Amino acid sequence: MARFATTLHVPRPVDEVFAFVSDFRNAVHWDPRTYAAEQLTPGSPGIGTRFVLTGGVLPRPVLRRLRIPASLVGMRLPYDVVEFTPPSAFTLAGESRLVRYRDRLEFTADGGGTRVRYLAELHLRGPLAVGEPLLRPLFSRIGRDATRDLADAVVRGTGGPDRP
Repeated sequence: MARFATTLHVPRPVDEVFAFVSDFRNAVHWDPRTYAAEQLTPGSPGIGTRFVLTGGVLPRPVLRRLRIPASLVGMRLPYDVVEFTPPSAFTLAGESRLVRYRDRLEFTADGGGTRVRYLAELHLRGPLAVGEPLLRPLFSRIGRDATRDLADAVVRGTGGPDRP
């Protein structure tokens, strides 16, 4: 199993951060390897909500530079919300033929902002499982890239630091 964990600070109130991040359609705003995201179930996010993210190993700026359509290299990854405890935590899980994955996000008020703990796990399935040790460094890099712009995306998506 490949694992990634990080903690970051977002200078916005915990309820706003949770609302923005738990709507996983917003992943396109912070994760450069998410090419598209949609919610398949109606209503606000909660337990049982299903999202589908289309993404790949190459970040969007690389695809643009090489003029490669995301539709050629993107994989559809379904995610189901399996835990939803506003505004403190939510967990998404999913699987495809090749991989099984789980993302857990924890939110804690931290001064005037929010501390976000992001934990992700990825299991290769079937014959690919033998390659998991080689995947671990790549998964760490993907995780770092995926969370690097999360705080800025939340600030932009919730109206910026000038909001009360």
